[in-house]
Amino acid sequence: MIQTDEKVFVEQPSIKSTEYSENKTTFDYSSIVKSDHFKKMCKEKTVFTVSYTIFYMLYSLLLPYLALSTNLLNGKIIGEISWAWIYAISMIPMSFIVCSIYLKKADYFDKEAKKILENQEV
Repeated sequence: MIQTDEKVFVEQPSIKSTEYSENKTTFDYSSIVKSDHFKKMCKEKTVFTVSYTIFYMLYSLLLPYLALSTNLLNGKIIGEISWAWIYAISMIPMSFIVCSIYLKKADYFDKEAKKILENQEV
């Protein structure tokens, strides 16, 4: 990045290679994209992201559907607390669980990407 008094210019890396910030190594990204390890990682990442997104969306959208279209959540558990309240409150720990799984998986994908870059050093 080049900074002057008025403007900031960002130097764009070339399409074929760029520098890896830790050890200033140059990589050929066209060969990385063609590698089996990279393709496998991209497929794993897509499957994980799509499946967890679908799960989270279904879990979140199921509450209004069940509350408005059925009488399933109207049953009382303790006093005035109904199943709808239990389901709604269960979204809080479910969100934390999904986020923690995502963070662990993101760390795994970061390590895999680093391995790919280490294997592709020029």
